[in-house]
Amino acid sequence: MSKTSYGRDFEVVQRLRPEPVTAREQAAQGAVQDIDFDIFKHKMHMIALEGKETTMKLGASTAMRFGDVAFGIFTAQGDLAVCATGIYHHAVLGQIPLKYIVKHWADEASVGVREGDSFFYNDPFYGGVHNADMGLAIPVFHSDELICFVGAAVHTGEAGGTEPGGVITSARSKYDEGMLIPPIKIGEDYRLKEDLLTMLAAMTRDQRTMILDIKARLAAVRIAQRRIREVVADKGVDFFIGALRKTLTVTGEAARKKIAELNDGIFRQPRFLDSLGTAPGLTKINLTVIKKGERVLLDFSNSSPMAMDRPINTYFQGLIGLTMVYFCGWLFHDLPANNGLLEALDWKFPDNSLVNAKGDVSTSLSPSTQICFTQGMFLCGARMTYSHDPSRAVAAWFSGFAIPNFGGLNQKGEPIADITPEINATGCGARYDQDGVDAAGAFFATMSDCADIESTEEDRPFIYTFRNLFNNSYGHGKYRGGAGVGFGLMVHDTPMLVLGAMGGGSRFPTTLGLFGGNAVPPTFVQYVHNSNLNDLMSEADTRLPNNLTAVYEPGNPEHGERHFHETNMTVRPFANGDTYYLGVGGGGGYGDAIERDPAAVIRDLRRGLVTHWAARNIYHVAYDEDSLRLDADATVVLRLQVREERKKRGKPYDEFVEVWGKQAPPVELLTYYGSYPDPEVGLTEQNPVLSEKRKDMTGSTSNKMNTLQ
Repeated sequence: MSKTSYGRDFEVVQRLRPEPVTAREQAAQGAVQDIDFDIFKHKMHMIALEGKETTMKLGASTAMRFGDVAFGIFTAQGDLAVCATGIYHHAVLGQIPLKYIVKHWADEASVGVREGDSFFYNDPFYGGVHNADMGLAIPVFHSDELICFVGAAVHTGEAGGTEPGGVITSARSKYDEGMLIPPIKIGEDYRLKEDLLTMLAAMTRDQRTMILDIKARLAAVRIAQRRIREVVADKGVDFFIGALRKTLTVTGEAARKKIAELNDGIFRQPRFLDSLGTAPGLTKINLTVIKKGERVLLDFSNSSPMAMDRPINTYFQGLIGLTMVYFCGWLFHDLPANNGLLEALDWKFPDNSLVNAKGDVSTSLSPSTQICFTQGMFLCGARMTYSHDPSRAVAAWFSGFAIPNFGGLNQKGEPIADITPEINATGCGARYDQDGVDAAGAFFATMSDCADIESTEEDRPFIYTFRNLFNNSYGHGKYRGGAGVGFGLMVHDTPMLVLGAMGGGSRFPTTLGLFGGNAVPPTFVQYVHNSNLNDLMSEADTRLPNNLTAVYEPGNPEHGERHFHETNMTVRPFANGDTYYLGVGGGGGYGDAIERDPAAVIRDLRRGLVTHWAARNIYHVAYDEDSLRLDADATVVLRLQVREERKKRGKPYDEFVEVWGKQAPPVELLTYYGSYPDPEVGLTEQNPVLSEKRKDMTGSTSNKMNTLQ
C-alpha cells in the first residue's frame, strides 16, 4: 500500500463485473459435469443460508436480528458467486472490499492474507451505501492456496456520527458521519485483535452491539468455512474452484440471453427527492434505461449536481448495488444471485453529480437517494418486461423509508443507539392480477421481518401503544398496493433518550403507481411532548387511539405539545411519557382505480383498509355506508360519469406541455437542484420564467447550482 497511495482507490470500485477468468479456473470449470454442478449449487446455497441464519441468531443490532443480512461466498479474486440473503445489494457490493484486499493486502508484507485472518470494513466508498453498513470477511485456504472468501454485511445501526442510529440528517461532510474504516485486518490466527475491537467500540455509542455484531459475523463465516472444507474434501479443490467460477459463467450467459429476449427500447423515469436532510429541497435523479440486444444501459445524465454540504449524495457503486435488488428479485428471479448478472449491464454516470459522489461529501442519507432511484428502476423494468412476461411487471414496494433512529440509555441503564424494525413492514406493490401483500417486508430485504413488539420492547426504552395496518397507506388502483404499518411509541423508563427519523416523501409521493395506478400517500412524523397518554392508559381509557387513523380523529383524548415533522428529522430529546407516531407506506397501485372490482373495495372497507372517502371519490363505488351493501348498477353509472368527466378535462398534448412548461417550483427549493428543469442545462435557456423569478430574488441571472447555503 505504501507504494501507491493512502487515499481512496478509484480503480477497484469500478470492478463490479466478474474478474477475468484465470487459466486455473478455465481448466477446472470445463471438467465440472452438469449433474455435479447442480448438486454443488444447492449445497453452496445451503451453506450460505446457514451462515445467514447464524448471523441473525447471534447478532444484537435491529437489522441483524431481523434479517437485513447479506451473506456471500466469493471467489479467490473477490467475485460474489453464491448468495443467501434478502438484501442483495450488500452482498453484491461486498465484492469491492474483497477486491481491495486482494489488490492491496495480499502481497503487502505488513498485512498479508493468511489462514485464520478476518477483515472488517465500513467505509461507504467501498461498501457503496453509508457507514452504518458494516462487513466482515475471511479468506478460506486449502493447502496454503486461497480458494475463496466468505463474508457477511449488515446495517449495524450505530457508527459514531454526530447523530445516533447510523443516519446523520445534519451531516455536512463525511467527517460528521463517524468511523470510516477501509478494509483492515482485525483478526489473525483465528483470534480477533482485542486492541482493534477496543478502538472500534470506543468510536460508537453502543459498544455492546458493535462488538456482538462483529463476533456474530465472524462466527457465521467460520461455520461456512468449515462446510466449504467438507465440500473440498469430498470433491477436490479443482472441482470447487471450477464449479465456483462456473456459477458466474453460467449466470452471465443466462442473463444476457434473457435480456436478448426482451424488445429493444428506451425507457425513461426521472425521480425526485423532496428533502436535503434538515431542510426541504428538490433534487433530481434522471434515469434512462436503454435496452439493446443482450445488454441494458443505465444512463444517469442530467441528474442534479453533488450536494456539497448535504448528506443525500450517493456513490455510483451504491446505485449499481440497488440495481441488483431489482435484477435478483424480479428481472432475473430464476437465476442465481451473483455478480455474473452484471455481465448484461452497462452504466453511465455524470461526474460530480448527486449520483456519483466524490471528495469529502456526505453520503449518510444515500439510502434515500438510492431507493428513490430503485423506484425508477421498477417502473422502467415493468415497461421493459411487460410485453414479454406481464407477471413480472409489478408496481414498486414502498420506496420512501420511514425509520425512527434513537440513542441514549435503555431501561437497564445500558447505552443504545439504533433504528426500529418497521422499515421491514412496508407494503408490496400491486401485481398485474392481484393486490400487493400487506406488510410484506422491505423491497431491498424481502426475507426480513419487523419482529415481535415484545422483542423490541425488551431492551428498548419505549413501549408500543399500537402497531398494525392502516388504511389509505398504499397506492389505489385496479389492484391496490399492499398496506403499510402504522405504529405509536411511548418513551418509558429511561433517564436519557433522543429520537429522530430518516426518510423522504413527506411533500410529494416517493412511490408511484404503475400503468395508471395511484402513488403512495406522503408520510410524516407526529410527536407529543408532555403527553397525557400514560395517565390515560393507567385509567384504561377506552378512547385511546389503537391505530394511526385514530391518532388524527377528533375524539383522540391525548393532549400535550403536539408537533409535526417530515420523515427526515434530526434527533431531539424525549422524556418519559412523550409519544411518537409514524407510518411506513404501502405499495404502489396498478391500473385505473375505477376498474377495481367493487366487491374488493367493500372487502377493504370491512377490514378498515380504505376510507369511505376513497371508496366514493377514488374508486367511485355506490354502497350503503351502514350495511356496506354494494349497489352494482349504481356503481356502473358512477364510473361511466367519471370517464365522461375525464374526457371533458382532457386537452391535446402540445397544449398541456405549453402550460406545464411555464410552471416551476419555488426558487428557494432549487438551490441544490441545478438548472431547472434540466440540471445540466443553463437556467436562462431552459426556463425564462424561473430565470425572471430568480432575478427578482437575487438581482442577477447567474446559475446558483453550486452555491453553498
